[in-house]
Amino acid sequence: MSINTLKAEKIINFGEKSYKAKMSLDTVIRIEDALGTSILKVGQRLSGGELSMTEVIAILNLSIRAGGNDTKDSDVKELVAEIGLVDAIKICGELIT
Repeated sequence: MSINTLKAEKIINFGEKSYKAKMSLDTVIRIEDALGTSILKVGQRLSGGELSMTEVIAILNLSIRAGGNDTKDSDVKELVAEIGLVDAIKICGELIT
């Protein structure tokens, strides 16, 4: 569910926990830097099933942090473990698109 589409903010749910995530231009640039590729290629790799879980966790963590939350990769790994890999990839896809 989007909460402010003009600011690219979205609420993402990990079971019972919800976080505001933000996919601003700055967040996109940080994702590109972290993954070493363009956001368009990230989207292509995601749709082709070629994105690693390390990359999914990086994308989730950067977008959640941009939403104003103080999370670490280890926190996001725990959230992903709770909801499962497929749902985590779906959330990542929603953020990228």
